[in-house]
Amino acid sequence: MTPQLLRNVKRQTWLLTYVLLPLIRALDWLLCKRHFGLRLLDPNHLITRRLDPRRLMQKARAIAGDGPFHLPDALVEDRLRRAQAALRDANLKGLGAPGDLVVGLPAVAVLERRLTRALVADLRVTRAVALDGAYFASPPGEDALIITGPPRSGTTLLLELLACDEETWRPLTGPEALVPGAVDGDGAVLTSALAGQALAFQSTKEAHYEEVDGPTECRSLLENAGAPYVFWWVLGLTGPLDAWLADDARRRSDYAFYRQELAAVRLAGGRADTRRWLLKDPCHLFSLDELFDTLPNARVVWLHRDPATVSASLCALLSKVWRLLYRAEASPSPPRFNDAVVAYLGKLLDAGLAFRRRRPGAAVHDLLTTDLADDPLLEVARVYAFAGEALSDAARAKMKKLLADRSKAPRHVYAAADFGLEPADLDRRFAKYKREFGV
Repeated sequence: MTPQLLRNVKRQTWLLTYVLLPLIRALDWLLCKRHFGLRLLDPNHLITRRLDPRRLMQKARAIAGDGPFHLPDALVEDRLRRAQAALRDANLKGLGAPGDLVVGLPAVAVLERRLTRALVADLRVTRAVALDGAYFASPPGEDALIITGPPRSGTTLLLELLACDEETWRPLTGPEALVPGAVDGDGAVLTSALAGQALAFQSTKEAHYEEVDGPTECRSLLENAGAPYVFWWVLGLTGPLDAWLADDARRRSDYAFYRQELAAVRLAGGRADTRRWLLKDPCHLFSLDELFDTLPNARVVWLHRDPATVSASLCALLSKVWRLLYRAEASPSPPRFNDAVVAYLGKLLDAGLAFRRRRPGAAVHDLLTTDLADDPLLEVARVYAFAGEALSDAARAKMKKLLADRSKAPRHVYAAADFGLEPADLDRRFAKYKREFGV
């Protein structure tokens, strides 16, 4: 990330945090909230206008230039229309904030920004593929090391440790994941996206924090391809994700474009870089078949943590995210997630287990979160052996420093009871997974 872009992001983050978001929330309360049974502005009108598919596509082309998306316009428009309908029909009961959550101006603004950014990225990568098809047919570094596991299982820690070894691994950074192969004309959309990320990380810093220009998850690449993770993770909506998981052909297509995005990032960084990709995302557990079919030489590290602990930690994190976007209209009450998070986690782990039974010989290394916490460098050495790489003394020293710095960070405190979760019920729900992996 250039110094100028970093300055712009810091400026935009300050503006978003202290001016724009408070203003949007105030307008949301004034215009969209019912006062004496009446409200001045129906959020559905905003959703219809601001998230109109053709408007979003035209907006993206105005930024990135005219050209095709990686899918026909009709399919892109259909996906956007489904996104629009998902927010319009949102059922937010049980999403873990005091009182009933209601869609308003912040959620519409965030979804508009994210969809626009994804469309710009699509146009950029599709144009790059058309200009240099030979490179995209066989880019370097596809013997990737990919970290996955349930959310809140230590995947970020392992990513940051391995990213200390800059000689071996090529991690994906925040700007690259948001707009692969970005050019000067993308500065505004990239700055806006990074500022939004910075605000989110600041709001959840006790549970999850990243530097916006540091190593990050590759979920945004799949979001650019059309995978609807944003609807669950950011907005708490399960319908689009359920439909995507039921459509194998669509997932294969999205993972194929994910591969092209990785190649676009590498091409923009220079052809001489042949390091192996270092990638990470919990959501890959949904689609390990597609991941290995797309990157057949990849090796996957799967972290395992007690699902009861994961559920409580995930509730604590998502409650912060969803409170940032939605308005609570009912009288305050303790947050209760009901089955929203547990159902999501169950589908994620069930999909991963089913893959392991279908493909028992897949290149997957199992790692317990407790083992990583007890002796991080020993487990890192085992990951290196699994990947067929040597851990240098210089990289080991950088990892030790990272661990020392992390030990000073504030602890993330949470409890299952805070969110209406019963550990005994969770143990029964995830008994098969717990037996399989000894967590």
